[in-house]
Amino acid sequence: MKLTDLYESIISQEPYNDMDVFFESHDSFEEIPLISRYSRADLLSDSLGKSNTTNFLIGFSVFLLNTINIIARARNTTEDELFTAISFTDFGDAFENHPIIPNIFIYPNQKKDNHFKAHLKQNNPNEKSIELAKIQEYFSRCNLINSFIFYESRFFDQACNEDIVRIYAIPKQFHEI
Repeated sequence: MKLTDLYESIISQEPYNDMDVFFESHDSFEEIPLISRYSRADLLSDSLGKSNTTNFLIGFSVFLLNTINIIARARNTTEDELFTAISFTDFGDAFENHPIIPNIFIYPNQKKDNHFKAHLKQNNPNEKSIELAKIQEYFSRCNLINSFIFYESRFFDQACNEDIVRIYAIPKQFHEI
């Protein structure tokens, strides 16, 4: 696999092709998927397999988080101004047909609205869900399990009549909770 081919077929078509997308003025949280179309993920899966594609995307997410934090330091942007993590939101289809695709999670203005981290801690379930266990298994395969803190957010959405699940992987070195 050539990285230039990866760039041409996937990255060039995604919003993070311009890293400034992570530093825009977001009103509330934002989640930017690494791959916004399953057809692009299928290109990776054809050569890597579904499980290895998720592993690859997790590693790529870590690379992006590190790059975002380096750019933030260069711009004198603090963690209070920009909280970042890796989030996972789409488990139904991913467990069945597609790899699990990570998002880069952005939560701006922690100075103004500092309850997000506390909210994650308070609402984290006592028992590990299937989704959380699966994500931690992927991080373990990538030798990244000890570098992240994992939280789950789950609530029932009456509009779609199902549980909405988010798993957050927060880098320990950047975001002590």
